[in-house]
Amino acid sequence: MKKKIFFAIAIVGVISTHAQTYNHYYGNIHAHTAYSDGNKDSATSMMSTPLQDFQYAKQSAHIDFYGISEHNHLQAGMKSPGDWHQGLLDANAVNQDSTFVAMYGMEFGVISNGGHVVIYGCDSLFGWDTNDYDVYVPEYDYHTLWNKINATPGAFATFAHPQTTDYDSIYFKPYDPLADSAVVGTAMRSGNAFSTTSSYNDPAATSYLARYKDALRLGYHVGASLDHDTHYSVFGRQTAGRTVVLAKALTRADIISAYKAMRFYSSDDWNVKVDFTITNHVMGSICSEAYNPVISVHVIDPDVAETVTSIKVYSGIPGSGIAPTLLTSVSNSSTLLYTAPLANLATNYYYLDITQGDTDRIWTSPIWYKRNDALAGIENYNSYKPNFAIYPNPNKGNFKIELDKNLGYLFTIEIFNSIGQLIYKESSNAEIDVNGLANGVYTVKLTTSEGVNTKRLIVEQ
Repeated sequence: MKKKIFFAIAIVGVISTHAQTYNHYYGNIHAHTAYSDGNKDSATSMMSTPLQDFQYAKQSAHIDFYGISEHNHLQAGMKSPGDWHQGLLDANAVNQDSTFVAMYGMEFGVISNGGHVVIYGCDSLFGWDTNDYDVYVPEYDYHTLWNKINATPGAFATFAHPQTTDYDSIYFKPYDPLADSAVVGTAMRSGNAFSTTSSYNDPAATSYLARYKDALRLGYHVGASLDHDTHYSVFGRQTAGRTVVLAKALTRADIISAYKAMRFYSSDDWNVKVDFTITNHVMGSICSEAYNPVISVHVIDPDVAETVTSIKVYSGIPGSGIAPTLLTSVSNSSTLLYTAPLANLATNYYYLDITQGDTDRIWTSPIWYKRNDALAGIENYNSYKPNFAIYPNPNKGNFKIELDKNLGYLFTIEIFNSIGQLIYKESSNAEIDVNGLANGVYTVKLTTSEGVNTKRLIVEQ
């Protein structure tokens, strides 16, 4: 017998987040200390702990936030979960909201067989070596890894220096919603991992643009990040490249929220500001609006000599298997305004490739836009925070989910069991059926273009 979820729509006060303004923050979340295989020059740098390395990064130019992601396994130097937990404490000791955000995470996997995933938002070390993990995840089991990340509220992952056969050959397989839920970004550049320079002048690192296009054509929702992959004591200083995050404030919570919402871009330039919207939705948004998408771009570089030579807009159809193509472009201009043709009820994604006069490149996260002309005249339908309620809770398998939106609101509801397996997914505001739920504790996740919210669901027959 099927159990049913009924969506009751309740209107609450208008919160105008639809076209709000964000600040631009600059940083990196891929680096290593002597707790794994970093600080290779510790004998001369006298730096070996996350505490020392965060303090160094805090003094680096144009670094607002910094993340250290230790390798998670013994072969790469992770000696014990105790070291990793000390890194969490070190990050908390240095973190200073409004001044410098410090984050501590892990890099899961083996580069020669499987690929590396950078993970944040967890308080447990994932691993497979005996006595060298808090949560067991088999060495090459990315399916289990996605489940563990999805089951950890606040956690997110990015692909590090992705190769064609990485992550259980994800680029050659059908779209996996578990991976899509866990992974928010992919490195457009990574490295130079073994740079020893501290003068910010290493040339632009390896480009992984091809893997970005692969992920998008398969239907994955991932943004464009930039990794340093630092292994020597030059934290934040080997290159001027940065991941730039759009966040409300310089706090750890806001930086993590921005990553999870894919509000970030990869920049070779350490202080350029890119504002990219489609019909007032910022980069990273998954949105639906009436009529053709209106693309707006504004690039500002405080270094006035560093002009923009080109802005290119690429577009593709998610899940089509076809790589994105050039939609439109402008030369020698720091702005672009373009109305893209799109059939009613069609969905496209759009991202930017920007080149500056000194050859620096900037790639943005996409915006996924569905045209739905039935939404014409419905004001603020997509401008609320993602609040919702479940009742009764606990329940016997029959329950309601109440959203704070009017009809036409774009959202996704996902239900995960106690071990993190996705058991239901729906993107509709209609009455839906769910197969009978066994006794247990479940996680209900609501995702909108404005953010993510999760709640616990208890079933007691």
